Amino acid sequence: MSTVRRHTTETQITVTVTRGRGEAKVATTRPFLDHMLVTFARYSGLDLVVDATGDLPHHLIEDVAICLGAAVAAELPATCARYGDRTIPMDDALVHCP
Repeated sequence: MSTVRRHTTETQITVTVTRGRGEAKVATTRPFLDHMLVTFARYSGLDLVVDATGDLPHHLIEDVAICLGAAVAAELPATCARYGDRTIPMDDALVHCP
């Protein structure tokens, strides 16, 4: 389990990432960001807990991304594959990530 906290004058963010079953508990005050984080957890197979508030959407989204990246990097082993290619159906779209 890896927990990253970021508290600035603009935001208060806590992100916890655990290798698990893709479950998520997310509260960011931004419904679309919540949706994207839940989707990220589901497809990555990582359990995710995010508690975030902020003054502006830009600051909130940026700081959540910083914390999520640091938490994922800390949770995954150094030998983790760094390259991948995946195509998956998501809702009404076919998503390709080379």
